[in-house]
Amino acid sequence: MSRVQRPIVYLLILIAAVMSSCSIRSLLPEGAYVLTQNRVESDSYTPRSERITPEEISKYIKQRPSMDILNVRAWLYLNSDPNSKNIWHNLMRTLGTPPTILDTTLTRRSAENIEAYVASRGFFGAEEEYSFYMDPVSRTAKVTYNTFQGEPYRIAEVEYDIEDGYIEKLIQNDTLQGLRPGNILDIEALGEERAELTRRLRSEGFYDFTESNIEFKVDTTLGNHKASVEMVVTQQVAGYDAQGRPQMRNNPLYRVGTIRVLPDYDAREAVLNPQYLTTLDTLDYKGMEIIYHGSRPNIRPSVLGRLIRLQSGSMYDDQKVTTTYDNLMGVDYIHSANILFSPVAGGVMRPVTYVGDHWSDTAETLEGVLDCEIRLSPAMRQSYKVELEASTTSSFYGVATTLGYQNLNLFRGAELFDMSFTFGYELLRVEDPSLNRNSTEFGGMVGITFPQFVLPFDLDPEGVAHSPQTRLEFSINDQNRRYYNRVLSNVSFGYSWNNGRKSYFTIRPFDVSLVKMNYVSPVFLDKLQNPYLRDSYTTQMMAGVSGSYAYGTTNVTNQSDYTTLRMGLSTSGNVISGVKRLLGASKVDGHYTMFGIPYAQYLRGDVTWAHSLSLANGTSLVYRLYGGLIFPYGNSSNESLPADRLFYAGGVNSMRGWSVRTLGPGSSPEVKSGYPSQFGNLRLEANLEWRFPLGGIFDGAAFVDAGNVWYTPGIRGIPEGAAFRFDTFLPQVALNTGVGLRLNLNVLVLRLDWGIQLHNPGKPEGERWVIARPNIRNTALNFGIGYPF
Repeated sequence: MSRVQRPIVYLLILIAAVMSSCSIRSLLPEGAYVLTQNRVESDSYTPRSERITPEEISKYIKQRPSMDILNVRAWLYLNSDPNSKNIWHNLMRTLGTPPTILDTTLTRRSAENIEAYVASRGFFGAEEEYSFYMDPVSRTAKVTYNTFQGEPYRIAEVEYDIEDGYIEKLIQNDTLQGLRPGNILDIEALGEERAELTRRLRSEGFYDFTESNIEFKVDTTLGNHKASVEMVVTQQVAGYDAQGRPQMRNNPLYRVGTIRVLPDYDAREAVLNPQYLTTLDTLDYKGMEIIYHGSRPNIRPSVLGRLIRLQSGSMYDDQKVTTTYDNLMGVDYIHSANILFSPVAGGVMRPVTYVGDHWSDTAETLEGVLDCEIRLSPAMRQSYKVELEASTTSSFYGVATTLGYQNLNLFRGAELFDMSFTFGYELLRVEDPSLNRNSTEFGGMVGITFPQFVLPFDLDPEGVAHSPQTRLEFSINDQNRRYYNRVLSNVSFGYSWNNGRKSYFTIRPFDVSLVKMNYVSPVFLDKLQNPYLRDSYTTQMMAGVSGSYAYGTTNVTNQSDYTTLRMGLSTSGNVISGVKRLLGASKVDGHYTMFGIPYAQYLRGDVTWAHSLSLANGTSLVYRLYGGLIFPYGNSSNESLPADRLFYAGGVNSMRGWSVRTLGPGSSPEVKSGYPSQFGNLRLEANLEWRFPLGGIFDGAAFVDAGNVWYTPGIRGIPEGAAFRFDTFLPQVALNTGVGLRLNLNVLVLRLDWGIQLHNPGKPEGERWVIARPNIRNTALNFGIGYPF
């Protein structure tokens, strides 16, 4: 942007902001102020380790400012007529949102909530103050909350009243970490101790035990901000006597009795047909009763035995119930699973005795039996899918479609067999008509997933891993471009599982790929000014290990709030290189080879972090950060890497103002060729998207993307401006904005995004802020299925 253009743009932004603010101000009721900020000041006099953070306090503020840039949505809402049925007024009201008018009553209640929360954390003398800053010109208001925690109450002594003598023998006082003298009297910490003790006892046979069996009695009258805490573990109410008084007994233990599994349970038929269960057959398998329709169970009993971690005759274990449920729901063929327990009808509970280290250290309770029924409703066994992606600019046209087939129970072992066929077509129109030519791509994939670890030994005998799976996959892809033809093939074998909470793991100990170059045009190679990229268009093999880790959280009260973290790591060529060096093999043309083919050696990693924040009226703000790096060494060194292992930007799920592979690297000049091939071994990207409902099945979006690809310093022959350097990379970051339309069909989301370039680092200096000269050539239209992130 030139010096003349920059002040003009700044002036336009300032005028737009003033006009928007004035419009809102004139539409507000008399005396009303728009809340624009809540500021929370924590207690700086409290030690940092004990200080309650502003983020924790903010959860208890009742009134929050709306996310509205320049008050655009408020202007739309206030200028719409709620009584009009005009389509434009309805659209304005849908897109708009009412401004948050400051309510001092809610401010006072927020302060009371904060004060109560801080007191629950052990600061009983806490005070919460608030103040207002009101601007009569803009009619906006800011609220500041100041928290004074004061001195906390601390636990001086801990006492235990374990009314249940049997449980008393099982718990050691020193296992309760939150109940230690000197700790702050934090009600949340006491609640966590109660939940943890309940989980432990329910995993040791106490099926009826709940958190309500644990009480805390607190005495804060000791003085000097000291308190005594008594934990009470109550017995179970066994019944009532003639006078209506409860009769107490120690909490009983339970063992698992008969396990009945219904692998093809039909809930609707069970309700409509009272004789439903009598029409089924039964098969006994290792202490389980498999109850099924037809001539045989739809899932082999041995597979059910591996998925179900419960055993007849064993103590009830809540953790094993959870693991069993996760294993079953991790199988695609199982649509729903219900695990039901019920005491054996008419069963007699027998006494059991705990015996400690000394003959007098004993306690008694009763032991009962629980029958278990596992109802599994299968999903549709076979399914098909169609995926479509499209991207277009003024000079680029691209479309790709995938047809897929799935069989969720191929060999009656709940195996997932899937295969797909992909077709892609691209056309790049350039000034030289002789370079205009279409490119095609054909590919296929076939894979099978087993609901277990396929190994010659039992890797997880205790059932710690949830939803264990083994996958074998083969894929092949034929790319026919104007300048070259190559075939990419891959064979991989790996394992995946989760920890039953929020973490998911994948490791592929066998991951082999082959890039076979059938034809490369000498003219194409001569046009590639980057020798590193030119050498990547050679036949190469990649053989190594890869893996990934994913972490995800979802707000149980609001599914639109979520956070995801994904990390991938792969390496190639290390084992082969070690063997070659051990055997004293010789290099061929400067490289070690495998079956006469040079193999690549590298370390590749990438990280994606995304967060969705739910806003008012069904809107949400979603943002993503991405970083990826591939580091060549050894047999690859700085010579070359296969092009499909490098990073690129642009397209449906990346920088949406550019078509695929047309951005970067760095600030290197734009390349006009018959086939876009802008790559790098480093990629950084940030995305921000505001999603909002339009009405019915239509949703809208506005987005901003920033990022680029680069080469790391030391890569030979890269174009000028393509190297990543910390002191120069910021001006090389590309920037685009855009709007999108989504068709939400519940089962899938059809997406159309129009990306508009703002800053193009590939342009000459002085012309990079392309938004100053709007041109349809600086936009891209992208069509896809599903959200971009």
